[in-house]
Amino acid sequence: MRKNIFTVIVGLFSTVALFAQTPKDTVLTRQLELEREFNPTLQDANKINSLPAIREPQVPKANTDYATWSTRATPPLEIALPKPGEIMTDIPFSLHKGYLSLRAGNYANIDGALGFRFLDSETDKLNFMFLHNSTNGDIDYNQVSTPNWIKSKYMDNFAKLNFRHIFETVNFDLHTSYLHSQFNYYGNNFGKARMHDDNNQILGVFNLKAALQSTQPDLLNYTGSLNYHYFTTKYGRTLSDESLNGNQIETEVDLNKSFLGGDNLLGVKGNLTGVFYDKFEQNENEDEISNFLMLDVSPYIHFEGFNWKVRLGTNIDFVFDDENQFYISPNALLSVMLTENTSLYLNANGGVQKNTYLDMYKESRYLLPNTLVKHSYTPYDFVAGTKIGAIDGFRIDLFGGYKKTESEHFLLLNPVYSPDSTPSEQPNYQEFLYPTLGDLTHSHIGGIIHSNIWSPLDLSVKVKKNFYSVSKVKGLEVVPTELKAWNKPSFEADIRGTYSVTSDLKLTLGYYFANDRWTVVNGQNVEMDNLNDLNAGAIYNVNDMFSINVKANNILNQSYDIWYGHPAQGVSILGGFTFKF
Repeated sequence: MRKNIFTVIVGLFSTVALFAQTPKDTVLTRQLELEREFNPTLQDANKINSLPAIREPQVPKANTDYATWSTRATPPLEIALPKPGEIMTDIPFSLHKGYLSLRAGNYANIDGALGFRFLDSETDKLNFMFLHNSTNGDIDYNQVSTPNWIKSKYMDNFAKLNFRHIFETVNFDLHTSYLHSQFNYYGNNFGKARMHDDNNQILGVFNLKAALQSTQPDLLNYTGSLNYHYFTTKYGRTLSDESLNGNQIETEVDLNKSFLGGDNLLGVKGNLTGVFYDKFEQNENEDEISNFLMLDVSPYIHFEGFNWKVRLGTNIDFVFDDENQFYISPNALLSVMLTENTSLYLNANGGVQKNTYLDMYKESRYLLPNTLVKHSYTPYDFVAGTKIGAIDGFRIDLFGGYKKTESEHFLLLNPVYSPDSTPSEQPNYQEFLYPTLGDLTHSHIGGIIHSNIWSPLDLSVKVKKNFYSVSKVKGLEVVPTELKAWNKPSFEADIRGTYSVTSDLKLTLGYYFANDRWTVVNGQNVEMDNLNDLNAGAIYNVNDMFSINVKANNILNQSYDIWYGHPAQGVSILGGFTFKF
């Protein structure tokens, strides 16, 4: 089967490469509008503070999508660690070739970055970046435990090399990267013997990706990519168990053709994902490790007029793992401009969430080792709302949605029952997180207000109320009488502000609140502490090349868990500099 898979991948990518040879014969003016859901989580180091853009006259800008050297990017982290203030010098072009950034603070937090542009011509671009993020500090548990504290440690080193060549009608991108991540499992095991003691787990991920994208509207527009990962881990569930290693391959193709003139498109998107694990001797308590293969085909038709646009499509997914399954879901949108700055929108989506090993690492590195999370399926996900920009100095987005997901996963502290235990006996706990599956219905209402009525102050406020219903729970030895959407907040509020004291000095303020989060302990629902994170920072540009910054996180010194048994750091301060050269 693997031979056939690679044949399909090579065939798809070869097809895209052939289209790169097609000469251009027409020049059309195309207007694109990018929309993304404002859905910050605690993982976001710097939460989004802008609304989706209102349709505006398009002004040509310098191409900055490839200039990774001009911004600071940090690998996704799930623990609430202090993050530095952004450089906040977002300019379309810079005469500087590189940057060096270093910040440090209490809890032994260190955040560093290095980047350099080797080439930046009209046809060729080559740049390199290296990111470092680490911590090594003591954190108090929020539960009664002996001992009542733990040292939380991790260190991420990430290096990436990007190359782009711009042909007459196509862009060719090639990048390679390597992530070396080591960390300890610091979850609360309530005084029981730790499976990994103080030994650090190690994850290594090598990545190679190639992509083609047409830049002119030819007879057939296309994008295509081939993405390869190889990952290794050091430890299994115990220090003596074999660890999980494997390959993940993804190929994507988007083909579309214009018809009836204008921006009307007829197209199809395709995605093939394969995860193949190296064979190893498994522990008798481990679930069987099976390879994963998924093919997604999404045909669509897109119509667009002066003040409206419609996309009609469907997602067709074939999944092959321990079972062979077929799924279908909508892929549609409707947007209507009522006035120049006010619109209504409706999105209907769905599909399969793959939940591969690398996907789950981005969500939480503390998952039980050698554990695969079953894919989930969303038959429908509806979001409707209105964007209002007619009030001077304000942009407003009011929205609501309804979503159903089958086999949604909830991460809980890993309980271990003895083989002859009864449901009334309390389990032992290990320092890992374990996925519990259940069908989830999620509806929400909310709104975003973004204001720059006074130019030195940029302020955004988002509130969101969530409603959940859970059924068909699997993976719990003892199921609570009332099912909760464990670890998912009922109400969220996110406030972000930036005040420009001068052109060189900026102050930042942020506050995130989330309540009504639940977990399961000894077969009973337990409410977790509210997330209550207030942070503030300052950035000062000494000159065009050198800037300094400082940021304080969790200023209120609140004690709360990211997941039950995994506490966040208390008040922390991180400061440093950025040097552009």
